[in-house]
Amino acid sequence: MGFSKKFKTSVFTLGVALFLLLAFFSEAFASILQTYAINLLAVGAVVGNCGEKITPIETYERIGYFSLAGGLALVFLSTFLNSKKFQIAVAVLALIPLAIFGYVKFGVDYDQIRRVTFTYNAQAEGALANIAEGQERYKSEHGKFLNDLNKLRAHVAGSHGLDECVQILEIDAHYDYWTASAKQVSSPEIIHWDSRKGSSLKKG
Repeated sequence: MGFSKKFKTSVFTLGVALFLLLAFFSEAFASILQTYAINLLAVGAVVGNCGEKITPIETYERIGYFSLAGGLALVFLSTFLNSKKFQIAVAVLALIPLAIFGYVKFGVDYDQIRRVTFTYNAQAEGALANIAEGQERYKSEHGKFLNDLNKLRAHVAGSHGLDECVQILEIDAHYDYWTASAKQVSSPEIIHWDSRKGSSLKKG
């Protein structure tokens, strides 16, 4: 005994709904897994008291976008189903992404994330400011800026001039100016320094 056209249509629509659910969530789940993997791997790598690693706000926004899109797509597709059971099944599936969207939208303290991130970034800026002092000292003694961070350490003011929680990612010295970038190990952001402009950290 063959299946009715109504049943076949419902099964096909349900299949499309499941496919769209997986498609919408693929990037969101990838972002979540990537974030947790980085955090788990970084627990033992943090030197000293460098604070808890911060998940970028952009990651939450991306998860929220795909969750909302997936939930609404499932709700929309459920209207095309002829079977009441399939409609209920799709509606239940739609609750999952919508619940995730609700958490990302209302359950995450974005102000706290911004405050902690700014504090971390200020640490990176402080390290770059110390490097700036060292560069000026080296330039006054040798007539040029220095690319080598190891050599520059001796010219950085103070015994703790370079913060152990800050990674100096790059130093690029030219004849009349220099640039550098640094990152506090628990921050998701990189701070840049240009001797002609100063820090890229926004104070406002």
